[in-house]
Amino acid sequence: MKKYRILFLVGRDRPGIAEDVSAFLFERGANIEDSRMAALGGRFSVMTLFSCTSERLDVITKELDRLTMLGFEASIHEAEDPNAIPRQPGLPLKLEVISMDHPGIVQKVVSILHRRNVNIQTLDTRVTKAPLSGASLFDLTLEADVPAGTSISTVKEELLQLAAEMNLDLNFLK
Repeated sequence: MKKYRILFLVGRDRPGIAEDVSAFLFERGANIEDSRMAALGGRFSVMTLFSCTSERLDVITKELDRLTMLGFEASIHEAEDPNAIPRQPGLPLKLEVISMDHPGIVQKVVSILHRRNVNIQTLDTRVTKAPLSGASLFDLTLEADVPAGTSISTVKEELLQLAAEMNLDLNFLK
C-alpha cells in the first residue's frame, strides 16, 4: 500500500538542491507527487509530497540524516492520498494583487476569505523593485475554492472594496 508523506527542507541556497532532493527520494524508491520549491531570503525551501511503500518509507526516514549532512534542515510529516480526500463542492477563485508594498495586504485579503469560509489552495507572494523608481512592489497570486452556498460575487465585491481602500490593483484570473 502506498504511503504519502511531506518532506520539508530548508538550506542555504545554491545550485543543485532540487537535484539533491529528487535524487534522494528517487534512489530510495519514492515518487514525487506534488512540490513547491523556492529561494527565499538566501535559503532554498522545499515542500514536497511523495509516495512510496511502507518499506521504502522506513529507509527514507532512517536515511534522512543524509540530507542534513548536506547542510539542510529536513523533516517528514504524514499526509493523505490526495485523490482520496473528499473535495467540497465550490467554485474556483483565482486572483492577483499588485501594489506598492506595505504591511497588512496578505492579512486583510485572507481575512475576507476566512470570514466567507473560502479554502485557499495556493498563495504566493513576492516583493520586487519597480524598474525605474526602485520602489518596492508587492505581488500576490492566490487560488482558492469558494464553497457552495457562498456567493462568489459577494466575495469578489468585498475584495474589490478592500482593493479600493488599500490602493491595490486586483485582477480576477481565469
